Amino acid sequence: MQQTEAIACAACGSVIDLTDETFKIISTYQSKIKHQPLIPLGTRGKVRGETYEVIGYLRRRIVVESVPYEWSEYLLFNPFKGFRWLTEYNGHWNFVKTTTNIPKPVTLRGRAGMNYLGTDFLQFQSAEAKVSYVVGEFYWRVEVGETAQVVDYVSPPLVLSREKTDAEETWSIGEYTDPQTLWTGFQLKTSPPARIGVAPNQPSPFSGQSSSLMKRMLLFLAAALFLQIFISAISRNRLVYENDFRLDKSSAEKSLVTDVFEIPGRTSNVVVRSRADVDNSWIFLSMALINEETGTAYDFGREISYYHGVEGGESWSEGNVTDEATLPSIPAGRYYLRIEPESESPAVYYHIQVCRDVPRWSYMFITMGMLLVLPVWHWIRGRSFEVSRWSESDFPMGGRSSGSSEDD
Repeated sequence: MQQTEAIACAACGSVIDLTDETFKIISTYQSKIKHQPLIPLGTRGKVRGETYEVIGYLRRRIVVESVPYEWSEYLLFNPFKGFRWLTEYNGHWNFVKTTTNIPKPVTLRGRAGMNYLGTDFLQFQSAEAKVSYVVGEFYWRVEVGETAQVVDYVSPPLVLSREKTDAEETWSIGEYTDPQTLWTGFQLKTSPPARIGVAPNQPSPFSGQSSSLMKRMLLFLAAALFLQIFISAISRNRLVYENDFRLDKSSAEKSLVTDVFEIPGRTSNVVVRSRADVDNSWIFLSMALINEETGTAYDFGREISYYHGVEGGESWSEGNVTDEATLPSIPAGRYYLRIEPESESPAVYYHIQVCRDVPRWSYMFITMGMLLVLPVWHWIRGRSFEVSRWSESDFPMGGRSSGSSEDD
């Protein structure tokens, strides 16, 4: 089992080589800024059911496009499990251990990746990491200024890291850990630092919801489709009146009343369809469906207009020669239409149809649109989360690589 080889003094900054009989001082570093570990050295606590003691603390720094980034690493020790690490950056924590298997290189989505024990990892970032502060006990001769080429590969909630120095190459595997769980395990009285941004291997809160959300949406869509088919099957969709009319501006009588027609069946909709021979003109039909027995009137007005022409060598058109109006919840009975037409043309022919209990597929489409709002919004939020995750990567989503390439 690995044993402690160096100890860093918090008071003077000296790093002492414990493998030397004279306790040779490897380096002395008195930092102007003392970093206070969030989990104090000597603290014991449980991580995943095992008791560990914090014996060492160091900070590392990388520089990307002239911008420095620092994170903390806590060395944990258990006499039966050996050494483990807790890493923290911007309030995001990982529980890390050295791997016993060597990952295999693979190509994923057109770029470098690794496969470790059957799990694929995408390359996230590579940089030169330098030790900027150190205190406590360590199992190697650590000193400030020590550098290593670090490459991170992610498969949330896991992160696979390679550290390469002139002397050796090591691999480690880490898993994203909830900070409150750590605070509870170590029985800390303080509060964990707030999480900033999205960590490279932070699990997306949306990925686990997508499957169940899609299943519920498909269930609702199936129910809505079944209901629509059932309503269509029981709908009469019956033509109860039809006739042709002519508007003549020379006539003194502008309004007319149709013959009485029967609207049968249960209370349901009535659809009034109209068609007119308008050509670069319009006609407005002010209509009322009137119950002969009760005198109840359902007033509505519809305009039919159609214009077309050629402009700049391009043909254009707008409007239509047909129209449709739906009157919902009309009780059965004897009815007639009162029509008052208006137009700028001297004469217009128009045709009127009245249909009873017509199935409306538009309601189905509206329902589908409303059901799609939630998964689309869910996808947008999930996409935004992933864009934030990869924004600090060498391979940002939809952008160019901003970091350094892997140094093999």
